[in-house]
Amino acid sequence: MSAQTITRRFTAPADAPERAAVDALITEPEASISGAPAYSPQASVLLLLLLLLSPKEPAEPREK
Repeated sequence: MSAQTITRRFTAPADAPERAAVDALITEPEASISGAPAYSPQASVLLLLLLLLSPKEPAEPREK
């Protein structure tokens, strides 16, 4: 049987500038990938209202 040895490495705690740099990287806002508009419920209500208020299609003329 092979013997396994576990070695633990000691790392010194980060000082204030290192913590600030890590915090800045973690909390950095994500850049938008596209310029697509974001969802807006008011826009869907406006489109529905415009659809309901739009003029009707003209009727076909009747043959006599």
